[in-house]
Amino acid sequence: MLIHRLLSELSIAFLTGAGYAGASVLYDLPAPPFIQVPYTVAAFELPTAVTTNGTAFVNTSAIKSETGCQPVSVQMTETSPGTWTNTASFNECSIIWNVVNTTDTLFGINIPSCQSSSPPQFSSVVFWFFSYIPTAQASATFCDPSMSLWEVNAAVDIRTGNITAVSEIRPFSSSSNFSSFSANVTGPPLNGRAYNGIQFNLTNPDQFVLGRQNATQLQLPASIYQAAIKTPQGFIGSFQNNTLTALADQVYGLYLSLVAREVYFLGDDEDINVQIKTFQQRVWLGDVAVHLLAAAMIILAIFATIVHLFHIEDRRFLRLKHEPGTIASAVSIGAQTGVGEVLAGRQDPDDIKEALRNKRFRIDPIAMKIFMEGEKGYETAAVPTSPMYRRRSVLELLQRPRPTKSQSGTSVPSSPSSPKEPPKSA
Repeated sequence: MLIHRLLSELSIAFLTGAGYAGASVLYDLPAPPFIQVPYTVAAFELPTAVTTNGTAFVNTSAIKSETGCQPVSVQMTETSPGTWTNTASFNECSIIWNVVNTTDTLFGINIPSCQSSSPPQFSSVVFWFFSYIPTAQASATFCDPSMSLWEVNAAVDIRTGNITAVSEIRPFSSSSNFSSFSANVTGPPLNGRAYNGIQFNLTNPDQFVLGRQNATQLQLPASIYQAAIKTPQGFIGSFQNNTLTALADQVYGLYLSLVAREVYFLGDDEDINVQIKTFQQRVWLGDVAVHLLAAAMIILAIFATIVHLFHIEDRRFLRLKHEPGTIASAVSIGAQTGVGEVLAGRQDPDDIKEALRNKRFRIDPIAMKIFMEGEKGYETAAVPTSPMYRRRSVLELLQRPRPTKSQSGTSVPSSPSSPKEPPKSA
């Protein structure tokens, strides 16, 4: 809803707007919600109940605030040692300011004297800067702020309210939405003119209102000065190539957009159509990649099945009572055995290999313990296989070579090599 409010009620809004514009330069703050310089979009309720991960597209009204900042040349006259009188003029407006070398750097903002009879709150403003280092030099930027009303299509991030895109549809007119509320912005007393945010037509202002006005006039040029310090060339180098004018346009442009949101808009309960586009994470795979991956998985499954079938007989008697690979499992199988005593106190991999070199082990499938050759229980750690095979340990079953074919093509079992088998009698 477009409307004009009393300036005496908004002096705090002007001051905080100037402070935010300065902080945006010093701390690289983004523009607040519903503002994308030079546009200030009429705020609306975001559909957060539908989604927070998306963008809302809406046709609404917006104010376009333009600074009209232009660099001008400054005529410098040294009236006495360290005292300079500076003059600048632009579009039938001129300004004269004097400086004294009480400090190396001076800056300010003033209302110029113009031939036109514009009220001071709608007049042009001048940002001026002066430095005595390395030699006396001055800069002046004339800004003629203006505003225009537009119907726009705005894209707003639903989660943050930040404007991601603004496109102009047509100028705001009597046939636009909410046009009935724009009378005192497009008509009297504003008549489409923009407040400069520097001077105000106040009636009997108290000391606090005047104090906020003075703070606003100090904050804006100070913010430009801070921005110039952060540039690669620094404040002194900013006097060249119109750098100070570009910085003034940046800071003053954000300030005017903030002023537009606080001064020209009020809330309204009218309905508005909003189009929502949400973002969902998806994994996209190309046809070639999908087919190659599927073929690789099928080949892997075939080889895994073959390996599984080949080792069924070897694993038949290895019935573990718990999942291997954990500390508890290792302690359960190897604790209170000769293996634990052999490895006690050994941490280095080479020491462990040396301690286990040329040693044989068996797993008792009943007690689920590891027994070392020569240890009590080693000879009995065996399981029955079949009537054709002698009793062997589980580890020996896993380690035995596979049957080989004789020259006649018949398969014969490999020679037994278990140390537990007693010599055969003659």
